[in-house]
Amino acid sequence: MGWKSNKKHRATPRDPQARAGEPRGVVAAATESEASQTPVLAPGVADLPGDPTVGRAGRFTGWRGWLLRLALLMVAPLVFFGLLEGGLRVAGYGYPTGFFLGTDAKGEFISNHRFGWRFFPRSLARTPQRSVLTAKPAGTIRIFVLGSSAAMGTPDAAFSFGRILEVMLREQYPDTRFEVVNAAMTAINSHVVREIARDCAAREPDLFVVYMGNNEVVGPYGPGTVFQRWSPSLRMVRANIWVKSTRVGQWLGDVAGSFQRKSGTPDRWRGMEMFANNRVAADDPRLLAVYDSYRQNLTDICGIARRARAAVVLSNVAVNLRDCPPFASAHRPGLTPAQLAEWEKLSKAGEELVAADRPEALEPYTAAAKIDDRFADLQFRMGECLFKAGRFGEARDHFVLARDLDTLRFRADTHINAIVREVAQDQAAAGVRFVDAERVFAESDPDSMGIVGENLFYEHVHPGFDGNYLLARSVLDQARQALPQLATARRLDPVLSRQRCAEWLTLTAWEESQLFSKMVDLTAGEPFIHQLDHARRQAAARQRLANLRRSAATPEAKAAAWKAYEAAVVKTPDDWQLRRHFGMFAQQEKRPDVAVENLRVVAEKLPWDPAVHGEFANALADHGKLDEAIVHYRKALELKPDEVEAQNALAAALWRTGRADEAIDLYRKVLEAHPDHEVVHNNLASALVARKQFDEAIAHYRKAVELKPDYAEARKNLGKVLIQKGLTDEAIDQFQKSLEIKPDDAELHYKLGMTLADRGQPDQAIVHYKRALELKPDDAPAHNNLGVLLASRGQIDAAITHYQKALELKPDYAEAHNNLGPVLFQKGLPAEALAHFQKAVELKPDSVDARVNLGMALRSAGKPAEAIPHFQRALQLQPGNAAAAKNLNALLKTAPPR
Repeated sequence: MGWKSNKKHRATPRDPQARAGEPRGVVAAATESEASQTPVLAPGVADLPGDPTVGRAGRFTGWRGWLLRLALLMVAPLVFFGLLEGGLRVAGYGYPTGFFLGTDAKGEFISNHRFGWRFFPRSLARTPQRSVLTAKPAGTIRIFVLGSSAAMGTPDAAFSFGRILEVMLREQYPDTRFEVVNAAMTAINSHVVREIARDCAAREPDLFVVYMGNNEVVGPYGPGTVFQRWSPSLRMVRANIWVKSTRVGQWLGDVAGSFQRKSGTPDRWRGMEMFANNRVAADDPRLLAVYDSYRQNLTDICGIARRARAAVVLSNVAVNLRDCPPFASAHRPGLTPAQLAEWEKLSKAGEELVAADRPEALEPYTAAAKIDDRFADLQFRMGECLFKAGRFGEARDHFVLARDLDTLRFRADTHINAIVREVAQDQAAAGVRFVDAERVFAESDPDSMGIVGENLFYEHVHPGFDGNYLLARSVLDQARQALPQLATARRLDPVLSRQRCAEWLTLTAWEESQLFSKMVDLTAGEPFIHQLDHARRQAAARQRLANLRRSAATPEAKAAAWKAYEAAVVKTPDDWQLRRHFGMFAQQEKRPDVAVENLRVVAEKLPWDPAVHGEFANALADHGKLDEAIVHYRKALELKPDEVEAQNALAAALWRTGRADEAIDLYRKVLEAHPDHEVVHNNLASALVARKQFDEAIAHYRKAVELKPDYAEARKNLGKVLIQKGLTDEAIDQFQKSLEIKPDDAELHYKLGMTLADRGQPDQAIVHYKRALELKPDDAPAHNNLGVLLASRGQIDAAITHYQKALELKPDYAEAHNNLGPVLFQKGLPAEALAHFQKAVELKPDSVDARVNLGMALRSAGKPAEAIPHFQRALQLQPGNAAAAKNLNALLKTAPPR
């Protein structure tokens, strides 16, 4: 853009005394005031006579003039860029891009929750683990763990291999101080890890532990990513990353983004399902660039560590081979229709034999492979058949090939792991150590026959606690050799056992059920639902989860967990992760005071973390401290304005404080920005139900289910409001679909039981009430309702048992008192029945049924005068009540005249 002056340009008058022949481009010297207003230009100047290089006005000409012009052309943009960059920074535009921010008033470096903005669209940006660093104290060994979600410790970083490694080191070297910093992040790959390593190198590292490779294709700048366009040029990728580290680059990106509609980019994080359409075959030529970039990035990370005088431990990546079928398969190119038809015929024959558990299933699969051996699912089936036949070496080859042929490349393949080994060998002279995680995992379980499966993994790549323990144990061996400080340090043996590490980190039964629950939810959706035998594996996982939950719910397990948390907090009071878990457990146990106490400590330690404020606010809300909760929800939104979860929770808190209009307005505002957020649709619908705006509520529940068909809670809520609208058949359908997703939801079984009972299907209703009570034995209404159905079927003793249990759980349960009375009459216990009717009326004076029952009991007991007022009151409450009218008339006819 050209800047215009507010004055017209006037040519400088020529000096009348100028000598003839003087070049016309040279002008007389301007006055001081004129010079100050005259722009400095670089006009073309002809060579002057007598001097081939310098004119009388001192301007360069000839080749030096061209050099000057070239220099100006190069320098001017740099000056402009520098001025613009400085101006944007002064104005506060943009965001910091370092992995750490600091130092703050306490002299601490903290993890930057906006670090991911450089590599992801902001709506999808992942955040680092919460870290707080100071200048490294003398004698401390600082270790950084680099990688993606498997290194980070998904589903909970508190139980990552890095945390286990830190516990092992502290116990084995009691005189040495260790800091293990989790610098891994979800969904990143080596392009991002290299940048993290550069930032960590400035924080006085002693050791880098690198465990990465699963996201090279789907992570930032990969050919299977959804975050930005793929580039085959590593230089272009790095240039892009550098430009985004500047405020000018961020500004240009924002300007471009305002004019471009990013079609195909998800509006928010949806996990692995976002990549379902980004398939990359094993022979895709783009993979060559991926492997080259990975090798260079890994080599560069070693160089960064070397310049920081830090040691390096590189590990290859273990993945689930035996129990994780491919996510997607593709046929080889050039397959004719006839060949494809024959292949499908053979494959179907193999499936039928597998379903019948016939050993000869391998034969049609082998024949199909001769036609097309590039279909990943086929290789997996062949691996299963060979494993059953005891041909374990061949089976492993096929499982490995199935992984490598998977066109949704979420797992590190053979080439990635080969590169890690090669780089480690190339860098061995520089002190780089190597961990063969593939071999360690394969040899850990004799029953696996060298083929790693679900015994060490939650799903495809994320190790469970046992897997993380193995990895930490292997890294420990290499760290000892890589760190010269440990050669002379006092060392205790043996290494902490798996059980002792679990105790140190408070891996309670409750924590195990929480961890597994998150992964069961993950594998319930895309792309897992397209894997072979998904329904069977998911059913087995749900059964295991139900067992874990039952174990964790026993009084003994709860008491042990509480004791473990209390002891851990006393031992390491500054461990915010322990505090956080104790707070979450206290919330579950309906101890909001303890939850608030512990989560307040976390919020004070990490005041810059929006998620921490959100969790603390949730605890405050549970404790009834809604005003303070709202303050912290707003604080979370100050730190991360577009955080949908915080907005959603804030709206819920506003609703509970009676600010319904604000809550509904906020829900609607969120949906304007995020129209595809199913949770907000569900919550807005629930708010509308409370206002009896049923039709609009149903529309939002339906939208939530449309957006996420496996959203069990929305289906349950939709079923409830459909009942209120009299749409019983559809309500039952929604409850049943919800139970397919969450078969262990006690409330769902209870609601479906009620609906079926009202529909006149008592047998099915009884089944669901009994299941509800298996899952939630202390559900008083379920005991009462089951009692009603059992009584109607003549099972009096069973009915009495459930009524009495309901009253044991809820002594002021009027309906249960009223229902227990009639069956006690049938058992010949009129006095006890009368007492329960009286209690029912005392608790609920306006209950017509209770009044009628009490009147009848009094009449039967020969107390007509006491019975009459109850029948009269029943008729006042319900004038058409036939039983009250009949009994009252009979009593009045036989009553003696006054």
